Amino acid sequence: MKNPKITGYVTHAQGDRTHRVSFRMYCARKSWTTLFMVTGVCWPGGAGAHAWNIPYYLPVPLWLYAYASAGTLILSFAILSLASGQSFSLRASRVEGPHREWRIPIAIFSAIQVVCSLFLVFLAISGIAGAQNPFQNIGMTGFWIWFYLGSLYLSAVLGDFYAFVNPFEMVLRIVARYCPSIDTGWFRYPLRVAYYPALIGYVVLIALELFGSGTPSDVSLFLGAYLAYALIGSLCFGRAVWSEYFDTLGMLCRLCAMLSALAWTTRSDRTVGIRFRRPLAEIASGATRPASVVVFLSFMLSSTAFDGLRDTAPWSAFFWRHIYTHIVDHWPALAKDYALSANLFLGWQWTMFVVTGAVYYLVFMGFCWLSAAVSRTSLDGASLARQFCLALLPIAFFYNVCHYFTLFLNQSRQVLLLASDPLGRGWHLFQVPPAAYPGTQPPVNMSLVWHAQVFFILLGHLLSVYIAHAIALRNRDLARTVMINQLPLLVLTIGLTISGLWILSLPLA
Repeated sequence: MKNPKITGYVTHAQGDRTHRVSFRMYCARKSWTTLFMVTGVCWPGGAGAHAWNIPYYLPVPLWLYAYASAGTLILSFAILSLASGQSFSLRASRVEGPHREWRIPIAIFSAIQVVCSLFLVFLAISGIAGAQNPFQNIGMTGFWIWFYLGSLYLSAVLGDFYAFVNPFEMVLRIVARYCPSIDTGWFRYPLRVAYYPALIGYVVLIALELFGSGTPSDVSLFLGAYLAYALIGSLCFGRAVWSEYFDTLGMLCRLCAMLSALAWTTRSDRTVGIRFRRPLAEIASGATRPASVVVFLSFMLSSTAFDGLRDTAPWSAFFWRHIYTHIVDHWPALAKDYALSANLFLGWQWTMFVVTGAVYYLVFMGFCWLSAAVSRTSLDGASLARQFCLALLPIAFFYNVCHYFTLFLNQSRQVLLLASDPLGRGWHLFQVPPAAYPGTQPPVNMSLVWHAQVFFILLGHLLSVYIAHAIALRNRDLARTVMINQLPLLVLTIGLTISGLWILSLPLA
């Protein structure tokens, strides 16, 4: 029996459509009880470094990793269930950490905010004036890797620092000096809408990533549109409302910052206080979130899963063999119209992009309703979903890390080249050592990458089980039947684990 394999590649231009660098690999989880055994078996002796286009074979079949990951989650659930009841939940949800606090002058963050704003302006200009090759223009890497992904990952480590360096906030403050309506707004914001505007912006952002032309001009277009979106939203409802409910990037950073052990607060003496807090305490507190947050987190998870699925061979084969053939049977002329066939495939991708998001949301809601039914409490499924939705956050975040891990790693090695020639015009602003060029760089160690991804995926699902259990113990109605009401969510977590492994195990198209 052949073992599954990991294949990585760098995509290339196809016609007038240039795709971003991408990488998919098979990935799995290990059980704590078999950690040493699995580590000894899985560590590939003599694997060394692997080129991007050389397959890397996993030493153990996929089903074995799925079995081990399910065992890990069940074992973790059993251990948490035997923990010290309510005292455990109180420790898990206590936000306060050590009382020591560092204070940093807010002027430092204002200076960083100016630098971030100038950096985005430069990216917008480079997308218009520079070469449209995404590998040579700093626009693509600068926005998607350094700004977008970098902000999310730093927020998960450092906390919600983005709230103090948000470049769009600075622009709004400047405009408000000449147009006071930016601060006050013209209308009262309906609170029942909650975070749906930020969700719409997130859908647009992911759609641009998945279906855009893949050229630096897309970055310029998005930054210009997002600034107009900020100005219009602030004029309608005020700057504070836009920052809270409309700002997609700010919303993403706030969610990721919930995983951090650092809390940031503004002091009256024009300083920013930074202190330690208990990690995950805000998530495990069990606070009820708006329904829009449930949809937001469901889409955060489903969009990453869809991005991984759409590049696989079975996904493409399913359309061309089972859907396209039936269409051709009814309209034989399509068999020779390649442009229209490509548009049909694109329409299939768009449709499944929407369907995947709806399926993930409905599945989560269904398991919450099942949990409400078996627990026999006064809470319904919608109420449970609003309490337990943040249990999806570590899964979505760490799956995102695994999904973009190699892209982030590979593109970060191009910093010197892009800084020396940001517009792709053949400039040499800095003395770049020969080792910085792609052809002379050592290949990525696939063994290291694979084991890092295993760790991140396992960590995300274990944190989800921990958070769900802590939230249940904080609720009086659920604490009495915590073992029973958590079983559906445990099954959901195992299902997400196995489905994620299955997607990562599919061969690339």
